[in-house]
Formats: sequence, C-alpha cells, structure tokens
Amino acid sequence: MSLTLLSWNLKGSKGVDVRAVVDHIEAMAADVVVLQEVQRRQARAIARSLGAVSQRWGFKHWPIRTWPEGMAVIGVTRPARVRTYAITHPWVLWSWRRRILQVAAVRLDVDGGTVITLVNVHLSSGNAAAIRAVEAGAVVRRIAERRRPAVVAGDLNDRPGSDVYTRFEKAGLRDVWAILRPDDPGPTNWQGWVPGTPKPPTRRIDYVFVSDGLDPVSVSVPRYGDPAFAPFASISDHLPVTATVAATGAPR
Repeated sequence: MSLTLLSWNLKGSKGVDVRAVVDHIEAMAADVVVLQEVQRRQARAIARSLGAVSQRWGFKHWPIRTWPEGMAVIGVTRPARVRTYAITHPWVLWSWRRRILQVAAVRLDVDGGTVITLVNVHLSSGNAAAIRAVEAGAVVRRIAERRRPAVVAGDLNDRPGSDVYTRFEKAGLRDVWAILRPDDPGPTNWQGWVPGTPKPPTRRIDYVFVSDGLDPVSVSVPRYGDPAFAPFASISDHLPVTATVAATGAPR
C-alpha cells in the first residue's frame, strides 16, 4: 500500500506550460498532485491532460488584473475528496496575502483500505514568521481533527530548522527529504527568479511531511546539472517535489 505524491508551486500568474508540467507528472507516475499558485483554468487543463479521476481547485485571491489564483488537488489515479479553508485574511479576497489550505481524504491504495489526510499548503511569505506559525497551527489542528495518518505537502516559504518546521516536527510530522537524504540540501526554489535562469536554485522551502502510520519510501527533486534540468528553470521559480509514502509495516 503506497502512494506517490507530487507537489509543485507553478507561479501561474506568469503562465503555465501545461504540456511540460504534465510530462513531468507522468514521468514521476504520480497518483496525486498538489499545486500552489495555479489558476483554475490551468489546473483544469493539467487534470484533463492527465486523464485525472478527480480535480478540485480552491480560490486563494483575485488580483483583479488577471485571473484568480488558487491551489489544486488533482487525483490522477486516486480520487481525492477536498475541502478548502481560508486561514489568513479570509475576507480580503483581492490580496496576495490571503492564504488557504486544502484538506483532502485519499485512499492509500487503489483497492480501498487505509484513508489518509492530505494537506496542500502555501504559507505566508517574506518576514511573516509569526503569521506562518499561526498557519502551521491551523494545519496541525486540521490533521488532529481527522485522526488519520497524514501527509502535508507544499510551499512553507521557510527553511529547515525554522519555527514552522520545528512546529511541524513537534506535532509528529516528519520531513521526508531529511529522513531519506539527510546530507543533501535539495534546493527547490530560486530567490529573485528570472525565467530560464542558468543559475542553480538555492533554497529548500518546498516539503513533504508524513505523520505516524506512514513511512517515506522515496523522494526526488529535479537536479541542477542533469541533462534534462534546463526546462524546469523556465516553468516556475519552484521545483516539483515527488515522494512515495507507504503504510507503516506494508510491503514495499
């Protein structure tokens, strides 16, 4: 019983290369995809191209000058039942500072069995550490309410060792990358990104966490210097993180 999850902040306001995104999702054989900074029409196009069994987009904010921005959970091979919650500036619908969570129920295996809670996150950016801490608390509460094994995936806008990261650890959430690749920095983001930049990403701010009841099996990020890496520098300022998790004690 295992599930492969892919998380990607697509910076949809700059446009999305749907074909390139779909090609990578298919290459990773993702069962479920969580997207941040994606417009509704972009999420629908990706889901349709994947032949996904479910797709749910959540409204984050409407910048007026372009299409509304949001987050999405796409069930490629496993249907996901999804609810969206506003957690920061809930009534300021036009502000990029507004933040949401998507909380989904997903079956770990195709034939039924274990249901897990999947939380798609995109926490506040910049110097808003105190706000991120409150948002992290909202994530932890949603998980506790459901009393199921959980996966948290997305853009924390903070580095390993930060207050948010530590808060998740204290809540029993484990960083899949740190478990499987403790000596690898695994950067996922370009600060001050310019599309097509030849520079390497420098920060790890995108994560997959798992709770008790789930074990990490594998995790990967496109690697700077690999022959196929160059297109990722044009798609978004973030790299996709792909992780496979399994029920504790399940055969791998």
